[in-house]
Amino acid sequence: MERIAILSDVHANLPALRAVLAEVSSEGIGAVAWLGDIVGYGAHPLECVRLVREWGGLCVLGNHDMYTLEMGGPEELVMEPEALENPVWAGVLHAAGQLEEEDFVWLRGLRRMEHLPGAVMAHAALHQPEEWPYLLDGGTAAGTLEVMRAGGHSLGFFGHTHRVQWFADQRAAGQPEKLGRDRVRVPEAARCAVVVGSVGQPREADGRAAWVVWDPAARVVEFRRTVYPALEAARAILAAGLPLHSALRLLNDRELRELLGSSRR
Repeated sequence: MERIAILSDVHANLPALRAVLAEVSSEGIGAVAWLGDIVGYGAHPLECVRLVREWGGLCVLGNHDMYTLEMGGPEELVMEPEALENPVWAGVLHAAGQLEEEDFVWLRGLRRMEHLPGAVMAHAALHQPEEWPYLLDGGTAAGTLEVMRAGGHSLGFFGHTHRVQWFADQRAAGQPEKLGRDRVRVPEAARCAVVVGSVGQPREADGRAAWVVWDPAARVVEFRRTVYPALEAARAILAAGLPLHSALRLLNDRELRELLGSSRR
């Protein structure tokens, strides 16, 4: 079985997506799976959706993708000033205004959950799916681990939190085994929920694009980080008229000073 790159929360960050896919390609990873939220926050929703469609692979619906669908298309948009100041709704309105009908059709065809070799995948937690719950700690992961137990799933991949974490069910017959700093083996007897982080808007001290590689033959999850031109992505957000907050989230202190310094010139 071939290795699978698993990417989540691209959030219309084209420089980050291109950088990750370049690494995927250079390493000969044969397949890609997408955990949703292709759009939102960032400046390039159309380009990112088209790139995901071009690469193919399983993709699930994210909450920002769903919000964009609920806008109905550009002819129905109402650009309220207060909405445009909110990073979530500003990004969704921007996406709904950029995407074309073929992109809406593709998004409408996405499901909330899909199956990979040896694993299940979804954007948010599996319990109470209509509420898009976050997997943040052992307590919030318990419901999803129980759904996985009932469904006979030993491993699940999730996004939504923009953080890299994993949670194991201590009651399972097997337990994940750490193989160094960035690799974990998940035996079939284990039960583990892996949160893969965000390609396009990480919310951790490490601002590099986060993703994972799943090797179903060896049952090993490898956590990856990819450097990308975050300043380019931040400038594109501002050029698109999106909230400053969405740009600042991408930057380290040096990049932040450079962005703010150039904006004053």
